[in-house]
Amino acid sequence: MNFLWLCLSFTITLTSGNRFDPHVFPKRGPFFEGWYIRLIDSDNGNSIGLLFGQVLPDVSKTVNKYPPVLCSILVRSCSVTGCRLISHDASFNSSDLKVRVKGKPIDKNPDIASPVNFTWLAKNSASFVFFQTNVSSSSFRVKFDNVSLDGELSSPVPWGPDGEGPGGWVDEFPLPLHWFVYSLRSSIVSYKFKKHKEIIFEGRRGFAHMEKNWGKSFPKAWIWSEGISPNNVTYAVSGGPVQFGPLPITAYLLGYRNPLKNISTNFHPYDSYISAKYDGCRGFINITAKGLLHSVELFVTAEMSSFSRCLYGPETQGFRQVCKESYDASATISVYKFKALIDKQFLSNVALEFGGENVCGGCMSHKP
Repeated sequence: MNFLWLCLSFTITLTSGNRFDPHVFPKRGPFFEGWYIRLIDSDNGNSIGLLFGQVLPDVSKTVNKYPPVLCSILVRSCSVTGCRLISHDASFNSSDLKVRVKGKPIDKNPDIASPVNFTWLAKNSASFVFFQTNVSSSSFRVKFDNVSLDGELSSPVPWGPDGEGPGGWVDEFPLPLHWFVYSLRSSIVSYKFKKHKEIIFEGRRGFAHMEKNWGKSFPKAWIWSEGISPNNVTYAVSGGPVQFGPLPITAYLLGYRNPLKNISTNFHPYDSYISAKYDGCRGFINITAKGLLHSVELFVTAEMSSFSRCLYGPETQGFRQVCKESYDASATISVYKFKALIDKQFLSNVALEFGGENVCGGCMSHKP
């Protein structure tokens, strides 16, 4: 789950941070923090997602009974007619959650000088979620009523040096919403997904994408996509309409990596021209990004039958159903240096998401 860079503020925060670590929650909401991991099995092309997070509601508005803490396991369910993404969800009270940094309660926001090191534990009578990570590995154990997911990942391949994320230097500003990619392709050490105690998927090869969002709420509309190829090509893109003070603006962030060709390029609203065409009812996005040296054309598409029903995302009153996602998308990427084509890739098993007002048919519980 997954958004985004948002509008600038004019006051710089002194906390920069390795932004994957937990933040201190304010005394009053709205505020949320959430993590997202997607596993891609190299042996069978299968993909499994894990997301978990917490919302501090805005108590100045009418309080609705939406869960403040949620975890979802996203699994492709396939038949002879095709595959579709299915979500298994568990909700918790805030009192069920314990988050620790280096084994201690959180007393400060993350800083770049400190390596990532935290645990996230949510537990009630029906469900259990445990995630831990440090500079060299990450692991998780999740058990709901009839499904479970266990896994271990290797050290991260970061988006950029010194804690750099998709937003670049604007991540130093206190934005109302942040999108941070912690790892472009951590290796899978092992994973196992069970349903009714039967092993449905397991593996020891592949890659994982790891990211985090935090801020006030997911916005009224967005698009997001991410892909990893067997030869380590990776990309991630997110964006949509945002509110900059009284003015609505549109902002997108895009990053592309091909280590075999020594290509690593990022595009931001402040240094690039980025345009997007998309249709949530036809299942595609088409991004054109032009920077000073490189330009990228990205086309991602998926069959509408492969998209999930509405998935949960954080809003000001808690987690609500706000987006649809597919793990069966494909992406075509063309990279130019000046006007010369220097790289062209086709990626399968790509993730594609439409959120908020971009969801075809909408989500009944979503209110901008």
